[in-house]
Amino acid sequence: MGQPSAPPSTSQLSSQHERLILELLPFKEPRQFHEWLNSVYVRGSWHEFLRDFLASNPLAPEPDKSKTSQLAKDAINSRTPKYLIYHPDKEGWSVDDHHVRFIATVISDNILKGLWSESEWKKKGTEIAKAIYEVLSFLRATTLSAEAGPPSYEG
Repeated sequence: MGQPSAPPSTSQLSSQHERLILELLPFKEPRQFHEWLNSVYVRGSWHEFLRDFLASNPLAPEPDKSKTSQLAKDAINSRTPKYLIYHPDKEGWSVDDHHVRFIATVISDNILKGLWSESEWKKKGTEIAKAIYEVLSFLRATTLSAEAGPPSYEG
């Protein structure tokens, strides 16, 4: 038996996560992915998610990917105002609701931008919603690890 291996660092996990996301999204290079992440087509929804949910619930578990992705797909297809209006009333929203809102708004904005066509959305809506779920997971992981800083050894 050999030595137990050390767990991968957060940056290694983020890099692995990024590579997986790149396979799911229509970007050829990591640079394009990062430009998109920092664009208005993602940042506005991310800042809203941070402000309205993550800031007060940093340790909240992520909801089920399949269920959340399906809810987001249904919200877009049925044009559910709860998730798609400009400033929804979030009183009483669940963890799922905040995640669905992020996914639905990012997808809707990017369909308008032309990242995905309407026909692409109709054919691959579930896969696209799952990819944006992964983008949200990536943003959460990279934000929380950046804010955490080095471990403290004070007792």
